[in-house]
Amino acid sequence: MSRKITEVTPLEIKGTTEKPILIAARPTITIRQALKTLANHNITSLPIYSHSSDKVVNIVNLGDILNYIVKEAVGDEINPKALESEKVNNLDNSIEAVMTLDDEKESYRIFNSDANEGLKKILEAFSRGIHRSLVIDYTNQTKPYLLTQTDIIRYVFSHPESIPGIDINASLQTLGLAGRDQKIVAGHVNESALNVYRRMAKKELMAIPIIDSENRLFGTLSVSDLRGLNYTSIDNLILPVEEFLTTLPNSATVLNPVIAFPQTTLREALKLIVDHHIHRIWVVDEDRKVLAVVTLSDLFGFFAKL
Repeated sequence: MSRKITEVTPLEIKGTTEKPILIAARPTITIRQALKTLANHNITSLPIYSHSSDKVVNIVNLGDILNYIVKEAVGDEINPKALESEKVNNLDNSIEAVMTLDDEKESYRIFNSDANEGLKKILEAFSRGIHRSLVIDYTNQTKPYLLTQTDIIRYVFSHPESIPGIDINASLQTLGLAGRDQKIVAGHVNESALNVYRRMAKKELMAIPIIDSENRLFGTLSVSDLRGLNYTSIDNLILPVEEFLTTLPNSATVLNPVIAFPQTTLREALKLIVDHHIHRIWVVDEDRKVLAVVTLSDLFGFFAKL
């Protein structure tokens, strides 16, 4: 008998898949070292251990580090002529300097979960914008690992019976996931990438659509695009976002974002998310004007009600 997604355990989601070794750092790691660690392992977030044990207690992401470096380099200057990020004096401060910018920020607190308990609490946490959970097997049969939003979405797509009561063949509009009343925060092609990222940070967003002079979807900019971030990439943020996107390793993807329409079904949307390894879909009309965004957090809010 199939079970609801709220009752499935993290170990069932993991299955026989070998999760990567947990990459984490001591709180004494410097900002410079943290940036290098993230780039070397091609990851976007870094769990931080406690001062007194091997317990992971915090997590920082590339967006947090970028915001710190930019603040140190140019403060609030709107259109700086250069960033010279590698010359920032405080790169040798500990990573805790980044986390103290906003110690109430939920993304800095690691969410722990029991490998053998149902996903209900994880789904609720993910619906609030937490993107990963540290899974601990208290029977000590499995090493700690990170469970991501994407892991659960893949499971739901493969096991649609785990979301009973939700018509997976209904449209996003019918399900209330693509309403026209969403207020979309966007960036414009002629703005600097720096100011678009600043807007994302201010609004606490993980991604933002880039629109052209006719308000049509041109591309997308997200925190995950910072993967492999280095000082050259940071210095390029002064470029118009249209040009900045072409400098990214995944430029073909960010300049051709995956889209859906109000009539796209939930099944089709889940397939797009799984196939393209994305965390959101921009919902557009026939003129490619953005009507809404469906994020993984939105979907988890939906699933958590089961």
